[in-house]
Amino acid sequence: MTTSSVGPAVLAATLGLFLAVPVAGQVHEEAAAEHAEEGHHSIAGRHRITLALGHTHVSQGEIEGDTEWLVAASWALNYDYWITDRWALGLQNEVLLEQFAIEHGGEELLEREYPVAVIPTVLFKPLEWLTLLAGVGREFASAEDLTLTRLGAEAGWHVAADWEVGAALVWDNKWDYYDSWGLSFGISRFLGHGR
Repeated sequence: MTTSSVGPAVLAATLGLFLAVPVAGQVHEEAAAEHAEEGHHSIAGRHRITLALGHTHVSQGEIEGDTEWLVAASWALNYDYWITDRWALGLQNEVLLEQFAIEHGGEELLEREYPVAVIPTVLFKPLEWLTLLAGVGREFASAEDLTLTRLGAEAGWHVAADWEVGAALVWDNKWDYYDSWGLSFGISRFLGHGR
């Protein structure tokens, strides 16, 4: 084999390699675009703001002298920062649109007037549409502020690139006082470009 016959072969192989790299890159970009169009959106490095309307069911709510479950309308405004596509830190803020009393210890009544809960949370997304959350925060009311633990799950579906609709189910334990659970429906907006 002479040098002159190796030269064109090497040149052809090199030229083929340089042409193949952009084509492979273009195929990868097209596959990523198709993946995004199918509803798979990366949320790492993005902020999410959620506005939700719900009903909170309060145990031991006293109505006309009888202890029972009280159902109160609630509004929530939540903020999350997605560290990765699976993990986020958040701040959940909720106000109950009700005045009520809680029987505590069989005698004592704890007055609650439009309580506002502020709960820092950790969120984990095991599935694309499901988010689990946990946090410890405070419920503020005129009579007494209470510490609470929140556990919950959210289901969400992207309706556009930066918008999501969903539902959340949460359980709150107000330490040494009462429990409540809530179901809410909301709309979320993702902000920022992510990573």
